[in-house]
Amino acid sequence: MQRNILIAVESILANKLRAVLTTLGIIFGVAAVIAMLAIGNGAQQKILDQLKIVGANNVFITTSFSSDKNEEENKSKKFSPGLKLDDLENIKLVIPFVKRCSPEIGVDCYATSKSKREKTRLVGVGEDYFKLFKLKLSAGSFFNQVHNKNYKGVCILGGEISKKLFPNSSPINKVIRVKKLNLKVIGVIEKRKGISEDLESMGINNYNNDIYIPIQTMLLRYKDRSTGKPSKEDFYSDKENKEVKILNTNQLDKITLQFDNGRDLRSGVVLLKKILDRRHNNSNDYKLIIPEQLLKQQKETDDLFNLLLGAIASISLIVGGIGIMNIMLASVMERIKEIGLRMAIGATKKDIKAQFVFEALFISLSGGIVGILLGVLLSYTIEIFLLMPVKVSNFSIFISFFISVIVGIVFGYLPANKAAEQDPVTSLRYE
Repeated sequence: MQRNILIAVESILANKLRAVLTTLGIIFGVAAVIAMLAIGNGAQQKILDQLKIVGANNVFITTSFSSDKNEEENKSKKFSPGLKLDDLENIKLVIPFVKRCSPEIGVDCYATSKSKREKTRLVGVGEDYFKLFKLKLSAGSFFNQVHNKNYKGVCILGGEISKKLFPNSSPINKVIRVKKLNLKVIGVIEKRKGISEDLESMGINNYNNDIYIPIQTMLLRYKDRSTGKPSKEDFYSDKENKEVKILNTNQLDKITLQFDNGRDLRSGVVLLKKILDRRHNNSNDYKLIIPEQLLKQQKETDDLFNLLLGAIASISLIVGGIGIMNIMLASVMERIKEIGLRMAIGATKKDIKAQFVFEALFISLSGGIVGILLGVLLSYTIEIFLLMPVKVSNFSIFISFFISVIVGIVFGYLPANKAAEQDPVTSLRYE
């Protein structure tokens, strides 16, 4: 066995260029599998990170309204009080397994410190809001129920807006001015990565650039649409870019609820719809968004896409195996005299077969190792230059290397078998 291995290695070293060209198919095949699976794994990891951001088992209730041109819909909505704090209180009474909840109102505005003025978004929320999305503080403290009940003028800054307004100092206990009112900064939220447009479309805020205040402070001092008085934010444009007046009487922009587990979430959504339909007179002026379900659907799609990428990349490994077989068959024809000579001095069919199988195996092994290095390098190159998330897994490295070895053995066996079946007398006479 050892002698057969040495002969196989000597044969490969004697034909270095041919060996290198033969390994190219395996190299690119392994590299393609690793890179493709890394892209798929990166997409899956992104979904898992997004799920952490939106919060497990969270449900969003958002407002839904249209222009005056949609008369039938607007007629039904005239009998709906809109999304209000009363809705949230009723939900808490009827659904006992709501773990946490928070109302929300947002207003685009400018915030001013002593030296800076920056565009931001002022968001009124409940004290549970920060636990709903697992937000952490880099400094200070969160506001509490006392701040909310007493309409306190306090705020919590996102990580980015904090640096913009106070670039060279701590903002804690300092005052900013938002829409002619002063707010005392009591906390700063840690910067959070991974907030994409997909999440923003689900209703996730840009925590890094927002300013948070107690919901009651927002309703009293800034904006309470339940009074029926339209504000500047209640004007939108239609497709013809003509100004259309939309009276938005929803007191809240959104309500976020969190359930203990997936089972409570499913039954809770059914109850939510019944409660809101009853309170809103069956008016279609709200939407229920379940981010976990949306992200799981996206993950299932990505899983299928990942499998497809792996299958396509694996084809290149098969092509590489066919290349090995072709070169090895050509090698057998070139070395018929050598085969006859070895068999004439005592080599068995098993020895000849082992020699050529080992040659194919060494070619696929070396191609697999180089392919792994190239695949890892290619994956991180894609991440750096194409800004796509990638995740190289040990499984993808193992499976691609394992397949390359199997390909070498399988596609090397046919030439090896052909070599072993040569007649020694005929082989020695071969010209």
